[in-house]
Amino acid sequence: MKKYIILFLLFSTSLNAQTIFTEPDSEPNCKIMLNGKFLSLLYDQNDYYMIIEDGIQTEYISNGKYYVKCKIEFITDCEYKSTVIEVTIPDYPVKVGEILTSKIIETERKAVKVKCKMGNIEETEFTLIKID
Repeated sequence: MKKYIILFLLFSTSLNAQTIFTEPDSEPNCKIMLNGKFLSLLYDQNDYYMIIEDGIQTEYISNGKYYVKCKIEFITDCEYKSTVIEVTIPDYPVKVGEILTSKIIETERKAVKVKCKMGNIEETEFTLIKID
């Protein structure tokens, strides 16, 4: 049942990730990103999930077959940098040593909206759901 609820959430909000935040926290709960497993609103849980543990962020794709591993360091309570330390995804444009800066801009319960930037690439926003 939990799987169907998550899939429904993913499908129903993938077109507009903003709609999940109906009553956002008055101040973002940035500690939510210190550890745990997260799903994306844009992908099926078998296509993408992320685990943060002991300062290491690992993003898995293709049911965990490939991954990108980064060391994360919080600069402020809600901003952190991720340094790529390992990549197994074939032809992935991000290389070991590159740094991505991220800012947690909104939270609500287990949902987290993050804005990211790498080098001269345009900023992107995405929403994650913490599942454990």
